[in-house]
Amino acid sequence: MTRISELEERQALLEGKLSQKGAKQFKLPFKAKRVINKANKLPDFIVTQYLTQKRDIRFKLCRIVSGNIIVINNKVHKINPKYLWRYGKQFWYIHREIDREPVSNEDYEDLREKGRDTDSDVPLIKAVLGAVQKPSAIKKANWILILVIAVAAIAGLIVFL
Repeated sequence: MTRISELEERQALLEGKLSQKGAKQFKLPFKAKRVINKANKLPDFIVTQYLTQKRDIRFKLCRIVSGNIIVINNKVHKINPKYLWRYGKQFWYIHREIDREPVSNEDYEDLREKGRDTDSDVPLIKAVLGAVQKPSAIKKANWILILVIAVAAIAGLIVFL
């Protein structure tokens, strides 16, 4: 597979993703909505999006114990108002099964030090979008090349006949 064909395939893939019309907005699953509605009626409970080690996502209704602790599947997790996530009017915590602290944006500086932040992705995104737009010039150059070869072939046939 040549480099040009690889770029054309990548271009087609990226253009397909960019041109998807009618992309649907994320909607909460019915089970999550049901748990959130129950939490609105019970003052000592919070909604938790629980990420398991088996890569499942479960919405759970958890009772707050002693002000800042919840227990999920006999595992203790902390809650903190700074780590609250919001979708529309609904609020909940995101906990991983293997971590006591909720998922948050507090470790931003650590991510920057490790180079895992997305702030440095801007040049990469521009390069990818540039690669998507530039192959159209390659297609024009290919047509010009085909036209030149065709004219040369016709001229060669005329000369030899």
